Amino acid sequence: MKNYDHQTFYEVPLSPSPNLKSTNAIYLYPSLCFFEGTIVSVGRGTGHPFEVMGHPDFATGSYVFTPRSMEGAKHPRYEGKQCFGTSLINYTKNAGIPKKIELSWLISYYNFFKDNTDFFNDYFDTLAGSSRLREQIQSGISKEEIRLSWQEDLEKFKKTRKKYLLYKESGE
Repeated sequence: MKNYDHQTFYEVPLSPSPNLKSTNAIYLYPSLCFFEGTIVSVGRGTGHPFEVMGHPDFATGSYVFTPRSMEGAKHPRYEGKQCFGTSLINYTKNAGIPKKIELSWLISYYNFFKDNTDFFNDYFDTLAGSSRLREQIQSGISKEEIRLSWQEDLEKFKKTRKKYLLYKESGE
């Protein structure tokens, strides 16, 4: 695409998945996909999957949704149960393109539940690539410290991927 770079907002013309219904959801997916490995719903079975998150017991949430069976979500988590949570439906409109994985949402939901021993399921470590992120959150490490722990691996990844990029990074 002429004049495109990685900082250019791109509106997808077609939904790539029944659960990625908007460009906003696509940009939020890297942060919200981790919730698939927890007790929190990411809005599958609603009109805004991967744009909302919640749980029936999340009493402080300002957004309410009730998952229903639909294309791409035949039996969504908490089907027919009212969930309270957070709406990110206008996130990219208000905050712009996310530049990094937002860990504060995951950490906040984890810390909300007083008995959070069942917060993570077996799928979380698969999504995160190892048990390290789960263990860091469980031990109370801040999002800044978690990010710092990724730096060495990120630098190696960026160096390797550079030869495969079709579009320049911003600032190049």
